[in-house]
Amino acid sequence: MENINFKKIVDSLYQAVIVADKNGQILYANDYFCELFNTNCKKLKEKNISDFIADNKMEIKEEVYETKKIDYPEYSVIICHPAQTQMEKIYSDFISTVSHELRTPLTSIRGFADTMLFSFDKLDESQIKKFLQIIKEQSNRLIKLIENLLSISRMQARNEMLVYKAVNVKQQIEQALMIVKNQHKTRNFIFNCENNLMPVLADENKFQQIMINLLDNAVKYSEEDSSVEITAKNSDSNVKIDVKDYGTGISEENLDKIFEKFARIENYLTSKTQGSGLGLYIVKNLTEKMNGMVTVQSSTKPDSHGTTFTVILPAASYTNQCSKKIQGGR
Repeated sequence: MENINFKKIVDSLYQAVIVADKNGQILYANDYFCELFNTNCKKLKEKNISDFIADNKMEIKEEVYETKKIDYPEYSVIICHPAQTQMEKIYSDFISTVSHELRTPLTSIRGFADTMLFSFDKLDESQIKKFLQIIKEQSNRLIKLIENLLSISRMQARNEMLVYKAVNVKQQIEQALMIVKNQHKTRNFIFNCENNLMPVLADENKFQQIMINLLDNAVKYSEEDSSVEITAKNSDSNVKIDVKDYGTGISEENLDKIFEKFARIENYLTSKTQGSGLGLYIVKNLTEKMNGMVTVQSSTKPDSHGTTFTVILPAASYTNQCSKKIQGGR
């Protein structure tokens, strides 16, 4: 199992792969297997394959994985993949969500464009301006959906290269605010930034994508007359960013679900809000990919309702930057 080329091939697969000898002693596991089980690959060598897999199946985070075993003279390769029923559910959810999210804006764009083409001489200036604004908003919605789908595709392919650099947090948040404000002109944003805020070690484009998704989420799921508050401050060797809204809040049993793909918590605000349920999934994955973490606190109590998302990213210290160069920027 010291064959470097073999390990490179196994590590590049978007499947959980583990190798064991004839006695079931684990010899090697690829990074994806270790991510699924949230374990250290080196420590796995002390364990037996039966500790993880029983009856050719295993359960991870409430998902059932099936295994395929390939026997060689001295060892066995076990490939783990989602059970077909789970894959079908994921595929079905994907098709259903994307079809709906694409059809709705396209229908609006076509409808208002047809109205302007066939009744242009009967429309006054205010109506024309209103119709063009709707077409623009729905076009932006389509662009955002496509960008989110492309992000998920790259993340799942596990071949996306991040470009790490010292990112000016205040500057990037201000740019993200400009983009979101342009789409939500009537909303109020309050940005508090600590003096001498450290830069973070991150991919600049991905950092801005995280902030846009969090800000957009805060706007969509809070009352129209409420504010969205953003706070950025130093926290030891990290930078902590809070995005707080004053919406109805998220119940405790739903807090773990909101970072899942296509997750949308049902309440009267979500019922009148457009969204694919992909934004927070992308936020969590990108943040963790950049060695950070994202947490959420929420209250549904009438006197203190609202939700705060917190993103913590490592500051761009000399040590962190050297570490990233050694790792090749992944």
